[in-house]
Amino acid sequence: MAFLSSLPEEAIGPIVWKLHPEAYSAWPDLAGTVMASESELTLGEKELVGAYGSALRGCRHCYTAHFPVATAFGIDEQLFADIMRDPSDAPTDARTKALLIFVKKHTENPKGLSRTDIEAARKCGWSERALSDAVLINGLFSFMNILMIGHGADDVDVSGIGPLHAVIRGRGKYGHGERTGRENVLLVMWESIRRFGVVSTLRALRRGRQLGLVGGRTARHDKGGQR
Repeated sequence: MAFLSSLPEEAIGPIVWKLHPEAYSAWPDLAGTVMASESELTLGEKELVGAYGSALRGCRHCYTAHFPVATAFGIDEQLFADIMRDPSDAPTDARTKALLIFVKKHTENPKGLSRTDIEAARKCGWSERALSDAVLINGLFSFMNILMIGHGADDVDVSGIGPLHAVIRGRGKYGHGERTGRENVLLVMWESIRRFGVVSTLRALRRGRQLGLVGGRTARHDKGGQR
């Protein structure tokens, strides 16, 4: 539950950001630049890095927002449960394990990272630049995690909007609201139907309306979240 009385109980990212519109104006460009930049990491792997670090930091809002996107872009859905137990024992390839072991240490013990950790990941096929990309992505998500946790808005499950989120992310759009694709709901909806089917899309639209991502709730809530 959100800590501030001016926020609704299910305070998601776009609503929290409305408290700091001047800072938010820079966020879509930063996030988009980081996540859409050329990298050895695929879009699915980038989303996995962000979701995994978010889960390790305890930000349910962010990991449920981004792991469905990772699965939409080729990451095995079961992998998330496996890596939360122990990435070194996850039934996946050595290269993916090495990346996730690196991200786990960067999240939980960043001061403990050393050249040895870099070399271990490199032996599994990752370049130094790819690992630097992983650090950048994890740092980006850490900022959002801390923002949501500090407002008591970190426990909202937004996995239900996965299909819509995946369409928007696949178009290289990050942030909330203008310039992200959410201003053209029909376009996003039809692409979601084509890729994920009618039922999944309708469920995502319903959850999006509940959260204020569709239908404008983010702009219409008064004190205490009453509408």
